[in-house]
Amino acid sequence: VIKFSNLVRKTLTFSEPEFIDISDEIELLRIYLELEKLRFSDDFECKILEQNIEDVQVPPMLVQPYVENAIKHGLLHKTGRKILTIRFELTDNLYCIVTDNGIGRARAAEIKARQRKSHTSFATNATQKRIEIMQHHYKQTVGVQYIDLYENEKAVGTEVRITMPFRKKY
Repeated sequence: VIKFSNLVRKTLTFSEPEFIDISDEIELLRIYLELEKLRFSDDFECKILEQNIEDVQVPPMLVQPYVENAIKHGLLHKTGRKILTIRFELTDNLYCIVTDNGIGRARAAEIKARQRKSHTSFATNATQKRIEIMQHHYKQTVGVQYIDLYENEKAVGTEVRITMPFRKKY
């Protein structure tokens, strides 16, 4: 309950500013992942990796919907060890790469169709619209790329590559 209240408090706090420190964004993701770990117990392993992101600020809560989708659609239906990696790296652009070893997007779509869930996620639509606005507003590359991962022609997960707007904190 304490973790959940901490998540809600931080979500409300970070919903107002246009940019927050990337360390705050990562802390919010860590709290969310701690709560998700309770669902999976020992089967779930998650890592957040950081490369060259010191003194960077990002729009708040841009990554979390993609992490949630990786868990809900990729890992929830997978048997065995479930691995989620979130990697932030800054070169000319700031990237967040969310990788899961789940069932893949095609299999997830089959399950969704079988369950007759035809609704589109509010978070997915809202995040896509937010990214479109950011593309026009900021003078940086912004976007999302989905990559299906295969091994021996079998789906072994999904990678979502988010190119995020950022600013340096000086």
